[in-house]
Amino acid sequence: MTTRTFLGGTLAAVALACTAQADDQHQIESVTLSDIRGMVFCEFLLISDTEVTIYNTSANGECDLDAFGKLDPTEIAREHGVKAAQLNGPKYWIMDEQTLGLGETKKFGEIEARFAASLPVASLGSGEGADPYAPYVTMKEQKMVYHAGKAVYELVDADGNAYVLNAYGAQVKDADPQNLADQLQPADGWSFRSRVLDSEMVIVQKGDQPNKMVGDDLHQYYSLEAAD
Repeated sequence: MTTRTFLGGTLAAVALACTAQADDQHQIESVTLSDIRGMVFCEFLLISDTEVTIYNTSANGECDLDAFGKLDPTEIAREHGVKAAQLNGPKYWIMDEQTLGLGETKKFGEIEARFAASLPVASLGSGEGADPYAPYVTMKEQKMVYHAGKAVYELVDADGNAYVLNAYGAQVKDADPQNLADQLQPADGWSFRSRVLDSEMVIVQKGDQPNKMVGDDLHQYYSLEAAD
């Protein structure tokens, strides 16, 4: 198992990690987002020589995909005085509610997004996020709530450990995560399943403790259900 501190991908659904260093540089407040299942969000990565700063649209309402599609990463980098910029999205939340730490708001073209994380530039790696079906550890502060009677989508490892999907990408057929059963190619020992919850599922991840996650071969990210 490797240890990483990054937003995955591609970077989105490892999402919203806030380190102690970020708390020192940004005024972080706890924000609860409700009724977000299916909400479309986008992220903006501002890349310097040493760090990647991530801004996320979730607290500002649904991402305007028309405006997002017109953005030029080179122009964004110039406007914000950084070496490079990356656009990440669209993504769609699976959870029904979450509480997380967010900082100041920046504007990217016509889109507003709030500070979500500041991470070492090495976190970008190849730009493709974590290796699929290889569990890793991230340090982030986030509470995720999945309501009873709603569907969840899980990867299960050879030992029976279940990881729940945080958000899905535009590559999911018909925008229905149920289709991942046909789209994914799980590694040996891994399987995909979906189920309807009999009771509320709550996952609490703490910034001062390791939190286990895993990615699939479509670069979507799942949190270990025992994380609370």
